[in-house]
Amino acid sequence: MGRVQSYILGGLGLIPFVAIVLSCFLSPPDEEIYSLLIYIYIAYAAIISSFLGGIQWGLIISHAEKVYSTFFPLVVSVLPPLIAWISLLTIQNLTISLIIITASYVVSILHDCYLHYREKITSSWFILMRLTLSILVILLTSTLYIFV
Repeated sequence: MGRVQSYILGGLGLIPFVAIVLSCFLSPPDEEIYSLLIYIYIAYAAIISSFLGGIQWGLIISHAEKVYSTFFPLVVSVLPPLIAWISLLTIQNLTISLIIITASYVVSILHDCYLHYREKITSSWFILMRLTLSILVILLTSTLYIFV
């Protein structure tokens, strides 16, 4: 049952990403509107990136007996939130912020794959869901470059 609920909640988490990208396409061409929408997008993406790092941290701690050394995976699990925070610090340049927030999701995907394929602490459905959601966020983020 947790699998279905996870897919539903993961999909609901995409709604703000999709809504903001659609808003950029549907709004009148105005640099101020685009800047505001992209700022809101990056802020939400940073929150979700932190959430993903927390999921990874929890997985590592709850499977500590299976992981050879928890130090490296725990360090990597705090990188996406820190990278996302940097995207907020560079918000004056939206292009750089978009690149940095994208990097936080790439690091998160790579770490998810490491935890699944190397440490074997996640199930197949979980890694498939995480990959799908993260790739969708990266694709949506990439579309925003045309509005900067």
